[in-house]
Amino acid sequence: MGCGEFLVKYILFFANLFFALAGLTLLGIGIAVQLKVSEVVDILDSSNVAVAPISAMVVGAVVFVIAFFGCCGAIRESNCMLVTYSIFMIILMVLKITLATMIFVNLNAFIETIPKVLNEAFTRDPKSFENLQSAFQCCGTTGPGSYNSLLLPDSCCATTPCTPLNSYGGCNDKMAEFINTFGLTIGIVAIGVGAVELLAVIFGLCLANHARNKDRRARY
Repeated sequence: MGCGEFLVKYILFFANLFFALAGLTLLGIGIAVQLKVSEVVDILDSSNVAVAPISAMVVGAVVFVIAFFGCCGAIRESNCMLVTYSIFMIILMVLKITLATMIFVNLNAFIETIPKVLNEAFTRDPKSFENLQSAFQCCGTTGPGSYNSLLLPDSCCATTPCTPLNSYGGCNDKMAEFINTFGLTIGIVAIGVGAVELLAVIFGLCLANHARNKDRRARY
């Protein structure tokens, strides 16, 4: 093996270690967000909130498995494994860019709907709204003034008795900040991983071509 092939082989190997870590990162983010929103999905009445963390977990797990497959293909210099790996990486790259584009295009519009959704939930289901307040450490839709009372639910404060003086801020802002941070994080990670995946596809196909030529030379 020449110096070039040796370099490509180990660049591909370590790139897939990066993909494996990125996959675990997406998986971890998805799990963390799912645990955070599992109690309040119904109150938001939006499938996007439920689907987003689950999608992140699925994509993270798939990326991790394919990255492990790529590491094995690089070390063994298997033409079949490397070509298969490159095809899967191209598919994942397209899916990630599509996901990131959809997030960046629709995120602001979705965030703008939060005040309306929370206002309706605040009036319709006070008990569920208290679960939301506990999960996100917020109070009312815009703050303690939403209750028009000096005595607030315990979920509005870290300590009791709960009053406007020691209450959290409004849930509208907390929820918008949370969704904005989560959406941007997923989008940026997806684009970053997709860019590196493009390089991995190039290296994978180059190494696959080297492995194929090596097998042909071994027959003669």
